[in-house]
Amino acid sequence: MNEIETITGNLLDFPQHSPSDPDRYIGINNIAHSCNCQNVMGGGIAKQIKSRYPQAYEADTEVHMRKEYDTPEEYTRLLGQYSKAEVGLEGGRQGSIYNLYTQSAYGTHERQVNYEYFWKALKEMQEDLLFIQHETGQRQILGLPHGISCGLAGGNWKIIKEMIDDIFQNCLLKTYIVKFVI
Repeated sequence: MNEIETITGNLLDFPQHSPSDPDRYIGINNIAHSCNCQNVMGGGIAKQIKSRYPQAYEADTEVHMRKEYDTPEEYTRLLGQYSKAEVGLEGGRQGSIYNLYTQSAYGTHERQVNYEYFWKALKEMQEDLLFIQHETGQRQILGLPHGISCGLAGGNWKIIKEMIDDIFQNCLLKTYIVKFVI
């Protein structure tokens, strides 16, 4: 079984080798981030993902276009779910970006992340990655940003990290938490 490791680097590069040890293969082929349910990727890592990998924003937009009517209550229907985009990477590699719907709104005036739905979205993503790994035989390696849902979404890292550990510690998937460094 796999332990969750914390490394430094730029998650958006889908790190293939450890920045501190270039000979150590990491092989991240999936990344995830926390999203609101209003089709806005306007701040934090979501904004960077939208700019660098527009396919992730297109996947977010696609799930929002499926709703039958547009009311504020409708924003909550995506909580605990995800959308996913396949992206082309350097060297012809493929990667996936998971938009985890963990907050109905956005803003910094109060905590936006819903812990229950954060856990549920992580669990849904884990099940998808395990299915892909089983069906394709290709190892699925996940990278999560250090402090996911703790910046603009206002979450508590201790609580969030416990949920990540609960789902991915001793799991058949390898998971890295990536601390951003320039």
